[in-house]
Amino acid sequence: MQREYFKNQFAKNIFHNKYAQGVTDDWGQLCERVVEDVCGTRWGKDKALMSQEDRDQLVEYMKDQKFLAGGRYLWYAGRKNSYFNNCFLLRAEHDTREEWADLTQRAVSCLMTGGGIGIDYSILRPEGKPLSRTGGLSSGPIPLMQMINEVGRGVMQGGSRRSAIYASLNWLHEDIPAFLKAKNWSDEIKAMKNNNFNAAAPLDITNISVNYDDKWLYIADRASLHTFVENCRQAMMTGEPGFSFNFGDKQNETLRNACTEVTSEDDSDVCNLGSINISNITSINEFQDVVTLASKFLVCGTLRADLPYDKVYKVREKNRRLGLGLMGNVS
Repeated sequence: MQREYFKNQFAKNIFHNKYAQGVTDDWGQLCERVVEDVCGTRWGKDKALMSQEDRDQLVEYMKDQKFLAGGRYLWYAGRKNSYFNNCFLLRAEHDTREEWADLTQRAVSCLMTGGGIGIDYSILRPEGKPLSRTGGLSSGPIPLMQMINEVGRGVMQGGSRRSAIYASLNWLHEDIPAFLKAKNWSDEIKAMKNNNFNAAAPLDITNISVNYDDKWLYIADRASLHTFVENCRQAMMTGEPGFSFNFGDKQNETLRNACTEVTSEDDSDVCNLGSINISNITSINEFQDVVTLASKFLVCGTLRADLPYDKVYKVREKNRRLGLGLMGNVS
């Protein structure tokens, strides 16, 4: 008799619709694939990164859903490409047309691995500023946000998964008034979206936020208060823009993704996710063992996961993120 891994039909449907590789696949087989790919010797790996004993125990913890690897681990387990890491944090680093092209290329590369992206556009000059090399006037950062939004619309990850995109702008940027109202859709667009959720609308695939730093704390003038009040007004009207607070020695950590499970100041940083399901843990000793093996698993993920371009490898080597979270309830 086949083992039943799920407590309800909803969880079973998620597995079969999103992660199963064939109609005969089951959760136990997926757990074995994940651990073998990340920590074992599949695909010609000549050396396992975790002992056989630890791998066997980790498989059992995953089968019992005491540890759950991130969705990208589950999707790519057993596949030739190993894009196990989740979201990528990007920054417009130069105020040049070349950076527009390079940032777009980075965004496309990241989205096509199945990861989401977050981008801080604050360095880009405001709308209407002169362009000294080519002549004319700048369009400002919002049109580039729109371009990246449309990239996300076209990149359907795995043929079905919507792109996850985040955009932010510093509160002192001259285009903040337009940014605050960027998602004030007309009644016509709202009606169209109500009739067809997938209909195109400005920045509809992108979550947006305003970045607040130390200057906002210390410049207590009418302009800074007005920006924050308008931000609050917009958030209550449309849900966006949100608020990104970055103070003290963290004020340069303006990079994050839409879910905000990771923040960074380094362009091309990447998150690396798994969760401990504490509702399935039976003792403090078991909790300690699950945390230990889950942490080893995520370290292995920073060694085994494929990445979209060279700079992400270098930043991952520098920061080596372990995003081990908690989920579930303690009875």
